[in-house]
Amino acid sequence: MAAGLAILVAGAGGAIFLGTRPSPPPASSTQGVHVYYAAGALPSGTAGATALADGRIRDKTVSPSDVPANAVTDPAQLSGRVAASAIAEGTALTTDMFPAPQTRIGTIVIPPGKRALALELAPVAGISGFAGAGDRIDVYGVVKGDGPTAGVRLVLQGVDVLNVNGAGLPAAQGQPGSPDLIYLLAVTPGDAERLIYLNEFEKLYFDLVPKGEGPVKTPGAGPTGALAV
Repeated sequence: MAAGLAILVAGAGGAIFLGTRPSPPPASSTQGVHVYYAAGALPSGTAGATALADGRIRDKTVSPSDVPANAVTDPAQLSGRVAASAIAEGTALTTDMFPAPQTRIGTIVIPPGKRALALELAPVAGISGFAGAGDRIDVYGVVKGDGPTAGVRLVLQGVDVLNVNGAGLPAAQGQPGSPDLIYLLAVTPGDAERLIYLNEFEKLYFDLVPKGEGPVKTPGAGPTGALAV
């Protein structure tokens, strides 16, 4: 009986000791989070669904602490959206990089303060198709006639090209009805007026701006200056 009492007392003491020990900290979660990233460079205007299909956008698992704000964690977040600007290879994607579509066809992102203006140019004047979405062009105005205003002037620089001939769009959208090229440009309303006037009553020429090059100054060329040696 004495032995049983001793066991009972020892058991009670052990229970009291266990009850007073601090609870162990919760096990840290090692479960990662699936995010999507650019497995290849994504030019401005790249459709998210297209890049997913061709492998330029892929998913990977990262630590919760490495997940950026607004990270793309579901491919549905890219559906019907395009890249607002160029995205470098290896970049973790966020929903801010693929804003909600601004047009009915959902493939054009118009920069703030700009308008999308479509202009039709002959191939040579329109760089013969060498420019496309994401490129920048300079615009030259040709004033015809024999008066003192006749000549060529650089009228706009660094204009963003949103699309050319509807490339990448449904066949019924933006396709030219002639051999000419149709450019969709991001311009201010005031610049749109100038371009429309020159396109309707005078003539326009474009050139392709090298990546990273800033504005330049030109003297313009008229009937006399164009022939100067």
